[in-house]
Amino acid sequence: MATDTCLPADVELVLFDMAGTTVDDDVDGMPLVIAAFRATFKAYDGSEVSLDNANAVRGYEKKEALRRLLCSQRGLAEGTADEAEVDSLFAIFKVELDKLTANMKKEIAGTTETFSILREHGIRICVGSGFPAKVVESIVEAMGWTVDCAFSSEALGAGRPDPVMVKAAMEKCSISDSRKVVKVGDTVVDIEEGKNGGAWTVAVLTGTQSREKLAAASPDCIIESVADLPKLFQWPKL
Repeated sequence: MATDTCLPADVELVLFDMAGTTVDDDVDGMPLVIAAFRATFKAYDGSEVSLDNANAVRGYEKKEALRRLLCSQRGLAEGTADEAEVDSLFAIFKVELDKLTANMKKEIAGTTETFSILREHGIRICVGSGFPAKVVESIVEAMGWTVDCAFSSEALGAGRPDPVMVKAAMEKCSISDSRKVVKVGDTVVDIEEGKNGGAWTVAVLTGTQSREKLAAASPDCIIESVADLPKLFQWPKL
């Protein structure tokens, strides 16, 4: 667990990833999105997607993740997948995801408490995901969270590591200085998204990507979970 402060006291906004970061997305021993990817290909052509291959595309906008998986499954060069097949896969994915998200009602331990502490310090809270907007909204409602805004990168038209959600959160919260923004997530593309948006970046170890893999992306901090986030701020002692 990180103990050194690495975030300035004047942060005004934190953008949190959802699945694996703030949402406990375990489905029969595997993360929600991995279960959905595997169910999608099984329904589409009966093929089996390995856990490693599915984990490798975690964090990407979901159509892009399916595009990459299709190339991997077929032995195709990256970016050469048939777009009609990708569209078919995405349609199936949304159906499978809806089935699996019906019981998503458990947050990562400490999430609500962390939100509360941040609010006490005047920090705005947003959440974002590569899931479709309907799924994002249903999960936020199921968790009972009060957030300033919830974003779907799919709805915004660009997937991570594009910083579209960082920029949308800043606009929504009327913040112009990206160095007053923190992005928190459990994947490499979360870190890349934050860096591309000019924000501070914090990686959490509650997802499936290892400390070594996350460290290679050079986040500003790595912590065990969102419960440890408040310890990183250089707030004056009361």
